[in-house]
Amino acid sequence: SSGINAEWPLRPGKKLWDKGILFRCAILGMLLANLLGCSVFLSASYHNYPGGSAMAAVHKYADCDQNTTVYIGNYAAQNGASRFGEECEAVFERRWNYIKTENLTISTIRGFDLLLVEPKEVTHYNPTHTVEEKFYGFSRIRLKPTPPFILTEKKEVLYLLRSKSMKKEKSTDCDSALIPLL
Repeated sequence: SSGINAEWPLRPGKKLWDKGILFRCAILGMLLANLLGCSVFLSASYHNYPGGSAMAAVHKYADCDQNTTVYIGNYAAQNGASRFGEECEAVFERRWNYIKTENLTISTIRGFDLLLVEPKEVTHYNPTHTVEEKFYGFSRIRLKPTPPFILTEKKEVLYLLRSKSMKKEKSTDCDSALIPLL
């Protein structure tokens, strides 16, 4: 009985569309194409707002109770760096200042502790700042003849620079609470 059932869809005289096989294959193909498209576009959109990732990384370089100035460049401001990412704000005494003002002079921007700038601007600040992190953004979708067949390519779009006069690392509360084990 299983042998008969196995060949039943392909009996002579019965066409594929009579059994709905063609329709089922088309539906399955559309679902697989949709899944593939969603995974490609999800990867692209994930890398489309590097300013948000950069804004989160800024807070690794200074304590919230330390006076810190952060310059947010034009590209960072347009691609995810927003007021929602500001983690260090005091209600009565603002210790962190996030500045998005455009058309500031290079000498003014050099006075900031942390900078989120585009790669083409980094050379202006080399004398006063060091590159701490690079952030990548979506560049394009590329097709390949071998697996994985579809790739999302990224390129460097933002740099996080730290002032050379700023202390190296953020202090942690755990350092003072170390208890020696006997």
